[in-house]
Amino acid sequence: MRKFIALIICTLFLAGSSNAELVIAKKNLEWNIGDYVKYEIMGDTFATDFGKSIGGDDFLEVENFNGTSEDSITGMEIIELNNQTYDCHILKRTLSFSFTMIFKEGSGVSDDEKINFEMEYEYNIWQEDIFTTLKSEYSFNYYATWLEDGETATYELIQEDDDTHIERQGSWPESFEVGSSWTLSQTTVTSSTTRDRSDGGEWEVNVAEYEEAVTDDYVIIDESKVTTAAGTFDTLILKNSVQGDGVGNYTFEYINSDFLSVKREVYEDSEIILTMQIKEYSISSLESQSLEDGDSITEGLPNLSFLLSVSSIVLIAHRNRLQ
Repeated sequence: MRKFIALIICTLFLAGSSNAELVIAKKNLEWNIGDYVKYEIMGDTFATDFGKSIGGDDFLEVENFNGTSEDSITGMEIIELNNQTYDCHILKRTLSFSFTMIFKEGSGVSDDEKINFEMEYEYNIWQEDIFTTLKSEYSFNYYATWLEDGETATYELIQEDDDTHIERQGSWPESFEVGSSWTLSQTTVTSSTTRDRSDGGEWEVNVAEYEEAVTDDYVIIDESKVTTAAGTFDTLILKNSVQGDGVGNYTFEYINSDFLSVKREVYEDSEIILTMQIKEYSISSLESQSLEDGDSITEGLPNLSFLLSVSSIVLIAHRNRLQ
């Protein structure tokens, strides 16, 4: 069963300040169909951490790593929830990886000590505004191949969740600066279906329904100058951690005075496992501008540490398949 780790989709758009110390004030933004934000994955730390989890000391390295991420507005819809109707935009959020793991000779994971992986995460999120997520649909697709006795062996896993957010507590502050802190809580009802199979055989299906409450702590810990493909930015560093999730598990998000989500880092056991940076974007409600001026507004990334719990599911299933 996948646990949402701090999937607070409520996000901020912010306007800047001319003060010497960076202070950011809350601001809304109109989304339109076709708006998008693209991110680049920096390095292969996600795949390397995954390889160490699977192979331990037998894991050597990663090759042919590729990672992509994109947010886009795909539609507008009126939905009904708790006998109320809401005008929503639909945000599609994707994250995908492909890579090959190399293991030590004699480790026995495959004929040539290699395993190929493809993973794709997708969210479709219904938001009344940038602070209020009403429901979301999540899917995770995982595919692994390797050589076994001269033939290609495969393992597939598909997870699909429908989430309804029923209760919220806490609110975003009206302005942000180093030292600002706040807490947000929400309760989510989830219907989950997981399918997996080996070598193209019959699917094993598990269905679950559950309710989960998650509380996130936020604090602005510092300022930082960050250079990306879209420009150089003065940013605030926002630390997000989930109560009960361990002191070494958290994310850093680097936001500039327009709340351009410039950079994001995910940590597990105090070690970085994923870094993403803004690459390009197009938001039609903003005045026309080039990528170089860095004067845009865009939505912050989701909390990506949900990858940790999904990866745990995959690790267990894959170890069982190889045994």
